[in-house]
Amino acid sequence: MAEYPLPAGVPDAVVNKYQLADALGKSQTTLDAWRRAGMPVESEGTNGRSYEFRLSVCFAWMAKRDAEEAAARLQAEGAAQQLRLALVGEDSAGGARVGLTPRQQREILELEHAYMIAARDRGELMRAEDVAEGIQDLLAAIRDGLDALPDRLGRECGLDGAAIEAAQRICDDVLDGARREILGMIGHAGAAAD
Repeated sequence: MAEYPLPAGVPDAVVNKYQLADALGKSQTTLDAWRRAGMPVESEGTNGRSYEFRLSVCFAWMAKRDAEEAAARLQAEGAAQQLRLALVGEDSAGGARVGLTPRQQREILELEHAYMIAARDRGELMRAEDVAEGIQDLLAAIRDGLDALPDRLGRECGLDGAAIEAAQRICDDVLDGARREILGMIGHAGAAAD
């Protein structure tokens, strides 16, 4: 917390999820994902009682997370820049050019830049962060719906306790299967990147 204090003049307080989402400018779905990722909770929510969060602790957690993501992004951008330099015949120290004149290198980079802008305008290119957050929000909404489904079936369809438990097991199996598929995709993507 000392490394990432609240801005000057902002008092610390215990807030609910809605208030925290408003204060941090994030969706409640994002806060749920962050909570699962380790964001500290002052007190757990239960039926009829909201989650409570300490504003200063959550702000510090978010600031640290943002700083770590920015550092990782800079590292990745540096690696990508080194690869671009290698592809146009220049090492990262600005050494000898291989095969292409500076004018040819500039033309290649300008064409690549123009292609990326056109692809983004056509909707074929999106920022990875935007895609990841959208997928995260979508999956969280599906998970929340499946978590609530057994109780809702019990209320609206008059299911008894055994049927509600069976519905809960089925929903848990669906979530576990989806989790395995996602981990499999991530594993395959990581293996392809290696």
